Amino acid sequence: MRYAAGAAREWVRATLSGYLTILYTPFGADGAIDEDGLRHNVRATLARPGVGGLSVHSLHQEFWALTLAERKRVTEIVLDEVGGRAPVVIGCSDPAAAMVIELARHAQEAGADLVMVWPPYYGPRSAAGVRAFYEHVAARIDIGMVVYATTLAELAYYLDPDQVAGLLHLPTVCAVQDTTLNFASYARMMERVGDRIAVSTSLEEYFLFGRLTYPDRAPRFMIGSSRPVLCQTAARPHCGRFIDAALGGDYAAAAAHLRTISAIASRLQSRYFAQGFHHVALFKAIAGQLGMRIGVFWRPALSPPDQRDVEECVAVLREAGLLDAMAGS
Repeated sequence: MRYAAGAAREWVRATLSGYLTILYTPFGADGAIDEDGLRHNVRATLARPGVGGLSVHSLHQEFWALTLAERKRVTEIVLDEVGGRAPVVIGCSDPAAAMVIELARHAQEAGADLVMVWPPYYGPRSAAGVRAFYEHVAARIDIGMVVYATTLAELAYYLDPDQVAGLLHLPTVCAVQDTTLNFASYARMMERVGDRIAVSTSLEEYFLFGRLTYPDRAPRFMIGSSRPVLCQTAARPHCGRFIDAALGGDYAAAAAHLRTISAIASRLQSRYFAQGFHHVALFKAIAGQLGMRIGVFWRPALSPPDQRDVEECVAVLREAGLLDAMAGS
């Protein structure tokens, strides 16, 4: 932690900027984590234009398929490779509060800046039960905690703005990642709690909407975006140009870059988000086309993507000039 206990909200506002981007975990033929490949992905992701930090153990990184020891090992490798050069948010989500606490304490000891904690993603859940879950965790950790609000069917629980507001008596709750994919819901979250904690998003369209509509509340960063990995290259830095324009107040230029990003993302990802899920296997294969190490093994129950879908996405990348840019870089 780079801030005193209880000061995470102020640190988040003052420090974070740009994309805090997801990672992919490569596995070897024996099923073990490819540690060298993971280190490569850390370096390659941080080098992507516009990236200001990392979001570890997101859906993209297949945290649900890792053992407790493996989750800790991935955290250690990532933080060691980053070496303090950029902020890192470590996902500690689990249905068991004791597991969340153990992972969060480990992340803090390993040098993480923040942790991400979803509502419990299995079992009977209610607003009162989820609040009690967060209160139990918060009372036992010091590191700043980002909570997660999504309407995607994968989680099947929406931490709505009133529930987030009900957590603000907890000083460790320092931000909310709003992935509702609905402008009205995002606006309601911003209006309900955005004056007290940072309301982040993973998508440029919502980020730009926030900067335009709530200039005194909108943060300078996004958490959990995969587009800097999947929709640009160093030679075609669409996301980097977007974030520079948006943070610089050139909203017309930001909107133009957003149109390019959205046109690519809509054909690679958005159709799956519209169905309520992340097609992690396919997204991982796309990342492999763009220079990330993805390994040769898929953890159960994540099966390799349909080859026809991969070929379709490769055609999209080629049409967007991203593969040509890779070959020339």
